[in-house]
Amino acid sequence: MARAFTTSSLAAEDIDIAFPLIHAALPDVSLATWRDFARGFIGLPSPYPAGAIGLRNEAGYLCGILTYRVDRDLRHGTVLSVDIFAALDVTGEEAAMRALLLATEAKAHELRCGVARIQIEGRKGARTDRLLASGYREQASVFSKALAPPAAPA
Repeated sequence: MARAFTTSSLAAEDIDIAFPLIHAALPDVSLATWRDFARGFIGLPSPYPAGAIGLRNEAGYLCGILTYRVDRDLRHGTVLSVDIFAALDVTGEEAAMRALLLATEAKAHELRCGVARIQIEGRKGARTDRLLASGYREQASVFSKALAPPAAPA
């Protein structure tokens, strides 16, 4: 049986509901940090070059989320960058992930992006395998270093 999912922009009332998905993808992110981050782009006019998309299953439960922003890239021009990409569905995580990939590509087309770039945190596994099977290729490694906040101006 084919699964049916719906997508929509994440609304303010979905912020707390989405937290289990955020926590599954990024266990070190607190609810307060997620709330602060999400409030920065929830409710912006469409099409805006940043936002979040929620994925709901047939029963209406939030089972996937992606956050995106539009970037410029020297090689690819306008790029849709997806920083959070999480799909959890008890009855078919692979189908939910496939639906989230379709939502990513639809948003990239809507925002006239020639490339969709998805960042996956943590160890490689089923999500990475699904991305590779869907035609995505690993292009680069990202290195990050936490820095002390700048001193307040005197």
